Amino acid sequence: MESGRDSGEANGAAKERSSSVIDTPKSEEEVTVRCDDTQQDSIMGKHRDEDMEEGVQERMLKDDSTAKITSTEKNDAEAKFISENGDAKIDIEMVKQTLSGMGKEELMKFANDPFWVRLRWILFIAFWLLWAAMLAGAIAIIVVAPKCSVPEPKKLWEESPIIQLDPSDSPTADLKGLESVLNDVKSQHIRAISLSSLVKEGASGGTEDFRSIKPELGNVSDLENLIKVAHEKEQQIFLELDPNHSSVDHPWFQRSVERQDPFTNYYVWADGITRSDGGKERPYPPNNWLSVYGGSAWEWNEQRGQYYLHQFNKSQPDLNYNNPEVVTEFGDILSHWLKLGISGFRLANTQYLTEDPQLHDESRSILPVEANTYQSLTHVYTRDRPENAAVLTKWQEIVHNKTNGQGLFALQDDIGADILQVYNEKKILIDLPQSSHFLTTMSANVNATVLRRIISQWLYIAPWPAWNLNDKQTTLRQRLPADIADSITLMTMLLPGTPILRLDDVMSAKESFATLSKARSGLTFLHGDMMNRIINGTVYVYTRLKSGNPGYLVAYQTAEESAIIDLSGISRISEEITVFAHSPNYVQDTEVFKTKLPSNRVPISPRSTLVLTFVPKE
Repeated sequence: MESGRDSGEANGAAKERSSSVIDTPKSEEEVTVRCDDTQQDSIMGKHRDEDMEEGVQERMLKDDSTAKITSTEKNDAEAKFISENGDAKIDIEMVKQTLSGMGKEELMKFANDPFWVRLRWILFIAFWLLWAAMLAGAIAIIVVAPKCSVPEPKKLWEESPIIQLDPSDSPTADLKGLESVLNDVKSQHIRAISLSSLVKEGASGGTEDFRSIKPELGNVSDLENLIKVAHEKEQQIFLELDPNHSSVDHPWFQRSVERQDPFTNYYVWADGITRSDGGKERPYPPNNWLSVYGGSAWEWNEQRGQYYLHQFNKSQPDLNYNNPEVVTEFGDILSHWLKLGISGFRLANTQYLTEDPQLHDESRSILPVEANTYQSLTHVYTRDRPENAAVLTKWQEIVHNKTNGQGLFALQDDIGADILQVYNEKKILIDLPQSSHFLTTMSANVNATVLRRIISQWLYIAPWPAWNLNDKQTTLRQRLPADIADSITLMTMLLPGTPILRLDDVMSAKESFATLSKARSGLTFLHGDMMNRIINGTVYVYTRLKSGNPGYLVAYQTAEESAIIDLSGISRISEEITVFAHSPNYVQDTEVFKTKLPSNRVPISPRSTLVLTFVPKE
């Protein structure tokens, strides 16, 4: 009974302690305990008041917070004590086993293990090999992938118009006076100057010394000073030379007459054909070749006892460029001027450089012209021969080598499309090829159709040609009224290519010319596309366009009456356009000159040029 009383008292004490530890509010309170599966079965299979030992109850009820019991099984469980309406309930849930990594001590066991060391090195090396392969692949893609073509930078003589200057254009008619002229053309944004009539001439005409300057113009020091001033103004000076012939006063010719080597064959000599004339034997020219000025191209020299060839005046004997020594000799002349600071050349009469060594007769022309005139023969043996290309190639190489490829090697005369194709068979031989006969002979009555056809044809053959407005015999302003000459000059300024002008052309419409000359350095002009058409039957129009840059439109009215023209149908023209420049004879029928115009109603005056700018439509 004692023991029973003790047991009952103990149970009562346990109940009392349990009631004092576990509160029973109306709201539910959870206490979490972690235990293993075996413990779950024991707890759920027995009543907590009957079968749990006193020590276990005390430990379980000791604290109402979570008690964690280490599990000896694979799965953990979560037990929750829930107090509800004075009763205690236990809710046991299965939880996922938590994975935990190895500790530092365990990892260190593998740090120096040979297998893992080798594996780490293999992975390290594999990583960098893969990285290097990816880098090499990226570089290969960049190198092999097609590249966007970058426009080749234009040379100075492509950006700027070329102005022909003669010492007579200066106030003092000499080289020193030209220094002040350089200031004037600089203000017009002209950076390319072509000097003419500079080398020493003989009394009878032709060049007496290819390396000397006319005494009345100055000396070599004066030329060097002029070149220095030009370079300070970022200008280049080119020299005009005629390599085809010299003067009979040239020392080379005089020594050739005397058969002094190496000058014996510096000129084209030939024996005459002996014929009986009145019972007396006398020589006649070796063939039927004719001079440009008419009559035989051969002249008898009594001292040497032979004929010499002259395709121009008899005082201008042709040099023999079938002789390699003569080709080299003139190449040395070009080098001489380049050393003085000359930046290139414009050569004259190069179509006559070589002749048929066999001296075959020329065929008769089919043209209905008078006999014994130059046009009465075909000149296949004396003009535009393919052999000329070899001579010009050697000279071009000298110019380009001594100027780092920036020098000008151009011709003063027109060249045919067929000859240009022969010259350019292996490489571009001639800078700024020109076919300007229609410009140098055009009258004020030229029409828009002719302008469009000829300009388009030549641009198709030579994408960047020269546009020479002045003939050797007559200038633009000698052939046309001044106002029309101004219009024609401004009309050519934004064509693809380089205008070649005289000082009067540059200084007449100064303001507009300077505006257009400056615009030539822009990307639209240097690398833009060109499209031309005829508007209203009489207005020649062309546009210059390059994506991302302002567009330009040039219009020249060939008719004698004013007109309102609609330009809105031209590709990419915007609704509103701006007057950029115009010839002096351009006027509008309004009191106030309008710079902003609707593209569908643009006034244009007779024989005037109007230059417009606009934001191109996409």
